[in-house]
Amino acid sequence: MLGSKEIIPSRSLLTPFGRVTTPAVELPPLRPPVLDQRRAGAVRHGIGIDVATFVGVIPWVGGPLSDSLRAMHTEALKRTLTSQELNSYLKYDKQYPDTVAVLRTFVKE
Repeated sequence: MLGSKEIIPSRSLLTPFGRVTTPAVELPPLRPPVLDQRRAGAVRHGIGIDVATFVGVIPWVGGPLSDSLRAMHTEALKRTLTSQELNSYLKYDKQYPDTVAVLRTFVKE
């Protein structure tokens, strides 16, 4: 486990309303997730979903092929994850690529 790293230090600013202290901006501590066989399969499906995005740029066949690959891997991923993991994945999937979202799901907070 790596410790947190400070990107921007805390600052104290004098304003007309008094002194205001800004919080420091830090990277969170990075912990590698523990991947058993089930979780490794979920990560593979996340990679499959991300690869389907790139397949979509192939002329003529890319769109339909991408849609079917994405649907297939999304369904398999939903079957693999528990309900709590699925909720966490859906939260992270709004901001990150699918592979990163799946990995973030398995990191203990």
